[in-house]
Amino acid sequence: MKKIIKFFIKNRILVAILLLLALSSWSTVALASANAVVVQSDSVNVRVGPGLAYANMGQVKKGDKLAILAEKNKWYQVRLSGDKIGWIASWLIDNTEVSSATNKVGIVKVPNTTVFKSADASSNVLGTIEQSQKVTIMYQEQDWTQILYNGTAGWVKSNFIQGTQKTSGSSNTSDDDIKTVTVTQPNTKVRIEPNQNGRVVKSVKVGKKFDYLSKDGKWYKIRDSDGTVGYVASWVVTISGTKSAVKSAATNISEATIVLDPGHGGDDSGAESKKSTFEKNFTLKYAKAIKQQLEKTGARVVMTRSGDNSKSLGERARLSSKIQADAFISLHFDSSAQANSGSGVTTYYYNRNKDGKLADDINSQLKGLSIGSRGTAQKDLYVLHYNSQPSILIELGYINSSSDYKYINSAKYREEVAQDVTNGLKEYFK
Repeated sequence: MKKIIKFFIKNRILVAILLLLALSSWSTVALASANAVVVQSDSVNVRVGPGLAYANMGQVKKGDKLAILAEKNKWYQVRLSGDKIGWIASWLIDNTEVSSATNKVGIVKVPNTTVFKSADASSNVLGTIEQSQKVTIMYQEQDWTQILYNGTAGWVKSNFIQGTQKTSGSSNTSDDDIKTVTVTQPNTKVRIEPNQNGRVVKSVKVGKKFDYLSKDGKWYKIRDSDGTVGYVASWVVTISGTKSAVKSAATNISEATIVLDPGHGGDDSGAESKKSTFEKNFTLKYAKAIKQQLEKTGARVVMTRSGDNSKSLGERARLSSKIQADAFISLHFDSSAQANSGSGVTTYYYNRNKDGKLADDINSQLKGLSIGSRGTAQKDLYVLHYNSQPSILIELGYINSSSDYKYINSAKYREEVAQDVTNGLKEYFK
């Protein structure tokens, strides 16, 4: 016995190390077994890094059980078969983005039923739905039901919804699958109420597209890109549906898709500085710097142009709508009629309801720039007016002002702008 005691005394450091290793090994195994998730969506992309900007390396299927190794930017690092390691979006595992192709149809039983962002009555309210309205049921857990609401995923109390049959695989477009309403008759009236006596909100041309909200008899409730909500008669429009995955609204910058629009390009050089340098070159440099900062957060960034090429204003706005961008930011530099008579950064929005918060959150960060901020302002600009997504245009200083130009032409100012825009977007997506 004395020999054993002497051994432990002489080798106490070795014994301590062995004990620590044993405890470490046990805690690692416990963590791995405790932190596991089961995929509930039909399929989920696995990426090489924690964000939509990273390449896709494969997919996992519904029912797959995955061990979580780490978490970053609301993404889980998981172990796959064959000992591969990848990243999956936590909000997909939590079933907030799913396919609508094979879900149940439900009927709302309670007037003005509240739709929440998550299965929690204290979470953000997305809106309300009327009694007897049909909804697509995507998922149910305990007292909550997830539904398709205005093109995104929302939650309602389960006892407010009466479930019915599953949606069929028919090629006919059901009310819940309608995505877009397109005008087919000239001078079509958008009315405040679903009848021909309703006050006219606006008249629109053939080809005009609206977001579909709901159906009331023979009238469609629609929303225009400027935020206007009204009704159009079903006999003067066509409808189109979608079977694609439902995109949840981003609640973290790592979930977001952001369009950066470097103003001008190609034959359109934009404003010219006193040193014969062009606006189009600066907007592209700044867009690339912002893109680099945003991708570090895990955000997916799409550029309207990545070289010195021309893009129409319509193409820029349509790209934002096509990919359902969470934010669209157009970059420009101001110019005054008289050189050196203007200075400062201005953030423009078109529709206060749709774009105001984005403008405010970005401007709150830009206030600290060396050039100084002129604040936010409403302006009817094409890429904002005809953009269905939250969108702003930033004038990042006066290119024909000597005092502004010395900053505009510096790498330090460019990096400050990139960081401020990124910080503003982080705040916006909270």
